[in-house]
Amino acid sequence: MKSLLVLIAAVAATAWVAVRHLPQGEAEAAAATARTQEIQSVALDGGRGLPLAALRDVLATHRGDQLDANRLVQDRAALEGELATRGYLAARVEPAVVTFSPTGGAYITFQISAGPMFRLRSIKSAGASIVTLTSGDDAVASRIERARQALSDDLARRGKSATVTVALHPDAATAAVDVELVSK
Repeated sequence: MKSLLVLIAAVAATAWVAVRHLPQGEAEAAAATARTQEIQSVALDGGRGLPLAALRDVLATHRGDQLDANRLVQDRAALEGELATRGYLAARVEPAVVTFSPTGGAYITFQISAGPMFRLRSIKSAGASIVTLTSGDDAVASRIERARQALSDDLARRGKSATVTVALHPDAATAAVDVELVSK
């Protein structure tokens, strides 16, 4: 046993000398190191057709940042919110999975289950005739907001001072949404 330890020590010393005293013109290679808990990457996993660029835009966590558990919770909520505004009302984002490299770098993965794209099933408008939505349209928040604004503008042109609100009634079983535009 003692001779084995001596042999290991001799090999280690020889390797150290060989690495430190390289012939002229040779290069030394150093292992890449990451600061402890520095984020090396943020991955979004989960199906085709997701608006990945838009989802990345809502993230507060980026490569090179220090790992922050509270920010990861906020990122998860932001991802679900962005998916909902794009019509994925049943989308679920799992809590971030953090994997550490041997050098301490953190690799973040958000697993996304987008679910179906919700479609508009019915559109009801109380108090006006202009509605720019039709059944079968994607239930995208920006389109619904534009329809609300168009209705509000139409009422204002006719001299009716009213606030237009939107009530959404999603049906997860059919991936449909009933929209009600109400003027008060």
